[in-house]
Amino acid sequence: MVGLIQKLFARPALDPASLRRAKPLRHPEAESEAREDGLVLVRVPVAKSRWPWAKRATHRTFELEAIGAFVWGLCDGERTVEGITRALREQFKLNRVEAEAALVAFLQTLSRRGLIALMMPETAHAKRRTRHRR
Repeated sequence: MVGLIQKLFARPALDPASLRRAKPLRHPEAESEAREDGLVLVRVPVAKSRWPWAKRATHRTFELEAIGAFVWGLCDGERTVEGITRALREQFKLNRVEAEAALVAFLQTLSRRGLIALMMPETAHAKRRTRHRR
């Protein structure tokens, strides 16, 4: 039974080429605040509890250090993962493998925590489906 549930809720694996073309987009209700010490605080709203008597926080706050804050600022839905990797390499003098590995891991963390969504490039298959629906 557990295996069936895992299959139903498994996310499809992304090939590296598609991931490089994906565009990270910040949560539309996320608020960020730069602090004097270089850290950035990011606040996102939390869904309300189904039970009115349960006390629950209305927001979650995350703290990003310099590199995380730099990446957060570039997650605008316009830049691709590949473009952000290039910017990371230039800003922090990293090689391509280091920058890409660190970025992908960080974006996965942000995605799991509901801070960003990855907008995937439209594939040829999706384009064909859209054309036939008209």
